[in-house]
Amino acid sequence: MFLRHCTLAAVLAVVLAGCQTAAQAPNTASGKPEVTIRATTAAIKARLLSLALDKRFNVTKDTEYLLQVEKPSENFGAALLLGSKYDGIPAERIVFTFAPIGDTTRVVAAGMFVTNPGSAFERITPVNGGEGAVRTQQTLDELKISMETPAPAASVAAARKPAKPAT
Repeated sequence: MFLRHCTLAAVLAVVLAGCQTAAQAPNTASGKPEVTIRATTAAIKARLLSLALDKRFNVTKDTEYLLQVEKPSENFGAALLLGSKYDGIPAERIVFTFAPIGDTTRVVAAGMFVTNPGSAFERITPVNGGEGAVRTQQTLDELKISMETPAPAASVAAARKPAKPAT
C-alpha cells in the first residue's frame, strides 16, 4: 500500500513537471537575477532586508559582500521531491552578493532549495530559472527604480518648509 502511494506521488510529480513550461535563466552576465544600482551596499542591503522580512524570510548570514535569507518552503512539489527523513520541508534560500563598483553596486541573487537546512547534510538545488528567478529579477528591477528615482521637488520643499500655525 505504501509503495503504491509513493509510486502514485512520483508519477503525479512527473506529470505535473511535464506540464510546466521551462523558463529561461535571466539574460544577465551571471545568468542569475542581477541589477546594478547607483547606491551604497549598506543602503541596498537595508532595503533588501526589509523586503525579505515582509515575505517572512529570516537572515541566516550577513557579511560585507553577502546577504543570505531563507524560509521554510511552501512549495508542495519541492517538499515532495526535496524533503528528507531528517527534515521533510526544504528551505527556500536567496543569496544576494554585492560588488561595489565606484558609486554603484552590482547585486546578484542566487535562488535555491536547501534540503536539511542548517545541518552538516545540507543539499543545495539551484533555481536560476523559472518563476522564482523571474520574480527575483522583477524585485531587483523595482528596487533599482525606487532607489534611483529622485523624490519630487515639490514634496521635498514642502517637507522642509515649517508648518504655518492656524489662525
